[in-house]
Amino acid sequence: MASYLPTRLLCQINGQFSVVNSRDVHIESFDILSYTWGAPEPEWECDITGVDWVLTIAKDKMKDIKRLMIKENIQYLWADCVCIKQTSPADQAIELSRMFEYYKSAERCHILLDMPVVWDPQQIVDDLKFLDHVRSHMKGSALAAGAPGLMPDQRTRLQEWADATWAFEIPKMTVRTAAIDMGVLNCYATCVNHVQSLFHNPYFTRVWTFQEMILGKNVVMWAIDRQEISRIGELHTWMSLAIDSLDLALKLQEWIEESRWINNATIEAVLRVIEEDAWTLSSLRQQVKGIDSARTDIINGGPNWWHDNKKGVANIFSAISLTPRNCGKAHDIFRGLLGIFSGLFTSEEIEAQLSGKDMGKMSFNFFKQLSIKTDWAWTKLAISSRERGEWDWIPVAENDSGNPTTDCFAGVICLGRLKAKGQAKSSAVTGVKGSPKKYMKIRLVPNTETTGCSFIFRGCNCGKKLKKGLFSKELIETNDQPRDVVKDETGKILVQCATILASIMDPSSDIVEYRRRLLHKLRPNWRTTDPCAKPTSWEDRCVSGTTWEKPSPQFFRSHNRSVNYRMVDVTGFESRLWNENTEKISCEVRVNCGCTITAPFAMIFEALTVIEGSSLGDTCADRDDDDRITLQDGRGLVQIGVIGNTFDLLGFGGSVEAYRSYAASCKNLKPSKPVIPKIPWPMGRALVREEFAHGIMAQMRDYGYIRTGGSGNLLISRDHVMDRYKIIGVCIDEYIENEKGNKGVTIR
Repeated sequence: MASYLPTRLLCQINGQFSVVNSRDVHIESFDILSYTWGAPEPEWECDITGVDWVLTIAKDKMKDIKRLMIKENIQYLWADCVCIKQTSPADQAIELSRMFEYYKSAERCHILLDMPVVWDPQQIVDDLKFLDHVRSHMKGSALAAGAPGLMPDQRTRLQEWADATWAFEIPKMTVRTAAIDMGVLNCYATCVNHVQSLFHNPYFTRVWTFQEMILGKNVVMWAIDRQEISRIGELHTWMSLAIDSLDLALKLQEWIEESRWINNATIEAVLRVIEEDAWTLSSLRQQVKGIDSARTDIINGGPNWWHDNKKGVANIFSAISLTPRNCGKAHDIFRGLLGIFSGLFTSEEIEAQLSGKDMGKMSFNFFKQLSIKTDWAWTKLAISSRERGEWDWIPVAENDSGNPTTDCFAGVICLGRLKAKGQAKSSAVTGVKGSPKKYMKIRLVPNTETTGCSFIFRGCNCGKKLKKGLFSKELIETNDQPRDVVKDETGKILVQCATILASIMDPSSDIVEYRRRLLHKLRPNWRTTDPCAKPTSWEDRCVSGTTWEKPSPQFFRSHNRSVNYRMVDVTGFESRLWNENTEKISCEVRVNCGCTITAPFAMIFEALTVIEGSSLGDTCADRDDDDRITLQDGRGLVQIGVIGNTFDLLGFGGSVEAYRSYAASCKNLKPSKPVIPKIPWPMGRALVREEFAHGIMAQMRDYGYIRTGGSGNLLISRDHVMDRYKIIGVCIDEYIENEKGNKGVTIR
């Protein structure tokens, strides 16, 4: 008999359905369901005995559940739509507090996926093994017919793949010129496309399904369309396929490269596609590893696993925010984790503290309760909008008008031990040298573009006169009319935009290395007419041979430049800073010299994360020896919140007058003369809210920072030695010059 029975179960006997109370019926075992509801429908009454409340789940989805039970001969199944009284907040809260027990007690967990095409995972496993065998017997440029060691039936199989429906991104006729076996490439693309397509299913973008995958036992996946329901294997098989596909992509890339001394344009295009596949599959591997690690932590730790497993808790937040997940109601962002954090809230507390639409209130309640129950101070990397007087190390989250997503869990960190009265004991570097001075503003504004993206830059010298000779001057032109950038030219323009950002955001860095880091993290996608328009290492190749290839910092003079680009064929970015909410936001940047930039949110904030020496980490995610994930890309750097928020960049060292001084030199020196900075650029940089001030009354203020291990160091301050420190911002630079070094501090 099951160790723990749900309050209600959906019963099926000979195709007849009813919802029964588990106390009234002898039940040996039950199965449990993980699925998405589909688009909500107007309230309707179902014909199932025992369901006395209205439903809003899609009617077709209810039919799918019945079809599954009949096909698999499932007698008892727990499905939330008919086993929780959806019209009773009290009943919802009670049932939510029992999710851990329900999923752990179920005999099997069934995942329902809406899929128009069904794939056999075992066939993909066999095809991947076949390709690995082929790879070991033929060179990358060889044809299968001439490969030693391949049996006739294997050559026939490759030919069948060559004649099958073409799945590789580059047209078949173009690939023929690459001297790569067509069967190998088509088999590879088909396998990888199937794996990626499955994990792009809406099921894997929902909050609730995240915990259900982790908590479920013997997880079986089903593909459903309107005609039939098909078993497509077990979840762990598909998760293994994600890793195997990455392994093959990397081997195929190496196989092609090692077989050639010189690559033609088509080979470069093929390698670029495989490289992009490898990047996507690498991100998928991170998710898979994080989920597997979480399952292991929970299986070994039981319902209270999270009480003393700091690494495991951090892994949960990293894994769920690696790909932003959404939900229908704001409070489900937090409620959807209560099965994983079993016992974190009682049913009464769920109803009182995790209800409604106030994300600020619910976020505070969630992190406060997690901290109290674990004795560790859990918070997130963010710049708080205001102080509440206590527990101020938990940032005040702003209510975003967009759809709530698990982005709110990005950058979750443990400050240290929780102390009395809601204070946190942490280790911090204190005694930062210098006084903070602002030099750049970043304002969040609505994105008015309906397609593509815009990049507008106006140097502070535009419209002024540039010295050309001893007595001659020339007006510096202003390019303020929008110019449409289409298709194949897009790569070149993106590199130019990244170059301008390098000269403004990190003027002391290597411009070429900076833009490589930026474009690698942004990973823009755009439409092209020719595969050669986006070759491998396009970040360099698209401007090769032009003045943008290796611009000299002494002659680039961005302060004299201006551009207004509408990149109409950009379809988006694969950066984690780009999602359905952030794509609606642009940033207006104003430097104290007068230079201005308007660009997508993702582009500007990624530009901050790739600054040389940044505390935000050089990688997207690191894994420990047990495959737990720690995100290090600054996703939690700033809360999206309400449009109109403004943030300031400040520096403790160097000189904030460096921009004005350099701009003056750009204007006053002849174009043939190198421009060399006369004073040092700002150092010890940090991001704070616009309201932050360091006036004459703050001369005794002590500043410091808490190291977070790559997620972005937290800037702290206190006004006098008897005061507690408070978090006031996020550091850009990993190291800021200081006098006192590391010591224990109390954060209020």
